[in-house]
Amino acid sequence: MKKIYSLILLAGALFSSCSDFLDREPITSPNSATFLSSQDQIANYVNSLYTALPSVGTYGMGVRGEEKNSDNIVAYNYDLRLNGELQETSGGTSEWQSGYKNLRNANYFFEYYNVDASAETEDILSLKGEVYFFRAYWHFYLLTRFGSIPVMDAFWDSHATVEGLQIPPKDRSEVAQFILDDLAVAKGLLSPRSKHQGLRICKEAAVILAMRVALYEGTWEKYHRGTDFAPATDKADYFLGQVLTWGDELFGMGLALNTTDTDPFIKDAAAASAGDAYAHLFNQADLSAVPEAVFWKKYSKTDGVIHGLGGLLGSGVVDNTGAAGLTKSFVDNYLYADGTFIDPAEEKFKDFNQTFAGRDPRLLQTVMHTGCQYKSGAKGTKPMNVAEFRDGADQASQDFNKTLNPPYLLASDNQRNMTGYCIRLGIDTTYVEGNSETAICFIRYAEALLSYAEAAEELGKCDDAVLEKTLKPLRERAGVTYVKPVETDANFTDFGYTLTPNLQEIRRERRAELALQGFRLDDLMRWRGHKLIEGKRGRGAYLDKECVLYKAFEPGEKRPLLEEFLTADGWLDPMKGRLQNGYQFNSARDYLLPVPPTELQLNRQLHQNPGWSNQ
Repeated sequence: MKKIYSLILLAGALFSSCSDFLDREPITSPNSATFLSSQDQIANYVNSLYTALPSVGTYGMGVRGEEKNSDNIVAYNYDLRLNGELQETSGGTSEWQSGYKNLRNANYFFEYYNVDASAETEDILSLKGEVYFFRAYWHFYLLTRFGSIPVMDAFWDSHATVEGLQIPPKDRSEVAQFILDDLAVAKGLLSPRSKHQGLRICKEAAVILAMRVALYEGTWEKYHRGTDFAPATDKADYFLGQVLTWGDELFGMGLALNTTDTDPFIKDAAAASAGDAYAHLFNQADLSAVPEAVFWKKYSKTDGVIHGLGGLLGSGVVDNTGAAGLTKSFVDNYLYADGTFIDPAEEKFKDFNQTFAGRDPRLLQTVMHTGCQYKSGAKGTKPMNVAEFRDGADQASQDFNKTLNPPYLLASDNQRNMTGYCIRLGIDTTYVEGNSETAICFIRYAEALLSYAEAAEELGKCDDAVLEKTLKPLRERAGVTYVKPVETDANFTDFGYTLTPNLQEIRRERRAELALQGFRLDDLMRWRGHKLIEGKRGRGAYLDKECVLYKAFEPGEKRPLLEEFLTADGWLDPMKGRLQNGYQFNSARDYLLPVPPTELQLNRQLHQNPGWSNQ
């Protein structure tokens, strides 16, 4: 039987039958014994691995709209996993195939790498380290989705028989350890960020990813303890300790947050607005001079590498597939700028504009509000303006009404905002119709500070010194007064279990600092946060007939349409007709995706994830 194509062991679903799958020739094979033997050949191959990383394309929202898979965004075309609608036959197929395809490509490099040790320059070794990073990254991708999996630790094309496919999965804690081991090797080979200004995978990126992996596994094992999702051996404290070990090393690598004093885009610190240093991480084209941006992607109109996010955000789009909006619970997560808690039940929060008054500047940089441009720099655009429509026929009233520009609650298709809250984060400050070259940051130093603080608190080691080097600088960079956590907020998100004041504020900070950057679903899964999803549906701003948001729309036949999706007390409840009982997330099943049945047929050593075989 001939060799099979790439995902040899685990991608039977790519083809119509097992026999057809096994009869395929490899798509790629080395041309000679000198393949991957020169630096140019190696660089070209490694560069091709970057294309699989998640990024923003020509048409989609990319990471900015990804969090409709969580409680941060409510979307008409809702996430099927949140509503328990995934099917065993297809629910995890694309993720399984994608993960193992990219692992195969990484292991292909190791199989055909042909450089004598005496000829391995620092540049070649660093490229080799990048491949170890990619192998770790894609194993982590699979771990977060499937838990225990077969570890693809070598090039498996030689297993092109049914017998060769019988490779058992490793327990999830063993998978996590394999990932950390690969990242340790990567760290020893990679160049520092300073060499490529963050445009390539670097030593610091490997450390931060290792902290992410260890935190994920440590908290998963803690919060899923005693459930069917727990590993065979509880190593929660070990992995949490690894976060601190890697973090202590990172602290000596010279990274720092981007602040008003160091931000290369701020020319006059005295004139800068609070939150600018945070915003510039998402709305600038070149992050080379920003050490916090440890690993980022550059877009360039000159080079023909652009994305469509600028046009989408500039049109008020939150989900490019349909109507959507940021949730009220997301907005309520942010503190006042003086570091104190808000009370969402206060009467003033029924006023759309007052919602943003005196709040954490990151809220203002992340969510559109009165005074913000949808399309910065574009001709013929006007900022959001929520104010009461004037009925007078005089010229002053007519001129005033022309300035009104409330959220697009009455728009059609994907421009319709369902909650009153749309995305500001990353709006292109040099907007040109159809093109955008704002950078996308994959790994930031801020994440490492949050990982360190959380792991320390979970281990009972989060003292004042830890908070002062993690939570405090994040708050102060954002323009929020740091207040030492001493009590819990009665209005904070209810996870169904008790949080310490420190842990509450660390979780709050993650949701604010890492907003709309693809972290929220993984956080909810590892924290066993189904109580935030089951039976819930995202809500929006206050829209009673007497509030300013309602009155900002011109009176007429369309205005009553605003009243269609409201709670009894006047808050937007846009999915009440579509999800009458809230999301039907199944906490006994939906924490992990189903292993594709085709893979279970190919590899009899695999087993289905909890809850799926009985659906």
